[in-house]
Amino acid sequence: MKSKIIVPVLAVVLLAAGTVFLINRSKSSSPGTKQVTPTPTPEQVEQLSAEKQPKVSLAFTADGHFVTVKFSHLYAASLEYNLIYDTVVKKTKIQSGVTGSAQLSGASEYSNKQLLGSESSGKFTYHENISNAILELTLRNSSGYSIFSATYPFTVSPGKTVELTVAE
Repeated sequence: MKSKIIVPVLAVVLLAAGTVFLINRSKSSSPGTKQVTPTPTPEQVEQLSAEKQPKVSLAFTADGHFVTVKFSHLYAASLEYNLIYDTVVKKTKIQSGVTGSAQLSGASEYSNKQLLGSESSGKFTYHENISNAILELTLRNSSGYSIFSATYPFTVSPGKTVELTVAE
């Protein structure tokens, strides 16, 4: 007799639990009850005006194996740059280059000496016959947003300092 009562009671409990589950599920999936998180709008970042754009120069060593990248007139929190060029290594034409970045911490000038080549365990391989050379520069504000970006073509000029201007 107990099993005759237990089976219907169990069926009613399961039916009630299923109904509660379905009601709660439909409430949570209805459009009016879900929390919608809006997509943030990107910050509109003001770019540097022409009078606040940086001055860029490259000072090459007499042998042309090193270059000191010089930036002045900086109105930014950080900078990133790439020197990209074509060269021949072991009779194979390749694209190579060097990169750099810095937190400026209020400084209005930055310079860094870079090897035009590679170094491993104290052994240097210098890149010769460099062509199609450019310097890419990006300045960022304190929030990390780009406020200036430009590309400057250049030619390796051993023993000289070259002032760069933006590619047209």
